[in-house]
Amino acid sequence: MTTMDRRLHIVVPYRDRAAHLRDFVPRVGAYFATLADPIDYRVTIVEQEAGLPFNRGAIKNVGFLLGEAESGYTCLHDIDYLPVDADYSWVDRPTPILSFGAEQRPVAPGRSDQTVTTDLESTMGGVLLMPNDVFRRIDGYSNAYWGWGYEDFDLSLRIRSRRIPTARRPGRFEPLDHDNEGFNPDASASPISRVNKRVFQANWAGGTIPEEDGLSSLSFDVLDRRPCDGVVPGAERRWEIVRVRLTMAPLPGQLAAFKAR
Repeated sequence: MTTMDRRLHIVVPYRDRAAHLRDFVPRVGAYFATLADPIDYRVTIVEQEAGLPFNRGAIKNVGFLLGEAESGYTCLHDIDYLPVDADYSWVDRPTPILSFGAEQRPVAPGRSDQTVTTDLESTMGGVLLMPNDVFRRIDGYSNAYWGWGYEDFDLSLRIRSRRIPTARRPGRFEPLDHDNEGFNPDASASPISRVNKRVFQANWAGGTIPEEDGLSSLSFDVLDRRPCDGVVPGAERRWEIVRVRLTMAPLPGQLAAFKAR
């Protein structure tokens, strides 16, 4: 295995989570600085510009492309999970490492006592390690899910439909609470969640990966790049925020649900 294969690129989709970003950068940097077996890593915070609904899958695809040439595997990492005890080392197959700490999350902190339970033994979301060649084989994430939800379900089916073996590593994370856009305060499905469920069902009605939906159909512009604040000393060159514009369009129903929030 070459040195390049062992290089890790952490991709973090981001928009309007400044408080989470202030926690994430120093905590993740400090975690990697104290590893007994150091990992050669870099982190790209991919910020989607304001305007269109947030597209988490497409933004992760952007991040992958920005670091593919300089890494062997990628960590698709949500910004609201901070590592407590997790193994980010090389994998040869898709491997979720979020196992503990996020089983129950509030729907609307401070406004509702409702919670959502996630089966961490089956989800491919949160914190996922992925060999770059495998991510290419499945054409990355779908770009079809604007607003909230279903890109992780879609990714699971992409992996399964290609008969790609997966693994799991136990990992404990501290979750950062926030309003969950997939649910109303009473824990019923939000409008955008219902729209994206229909998109998911339509995409997989034939049982195979939709053609040209993913890395192959991604369209974006890089608007600017800037360093991250709060990076641990000595790791500044490893961290970058890249602001991008997606030059694709959501479906009318997705845009209507976004505007009606």
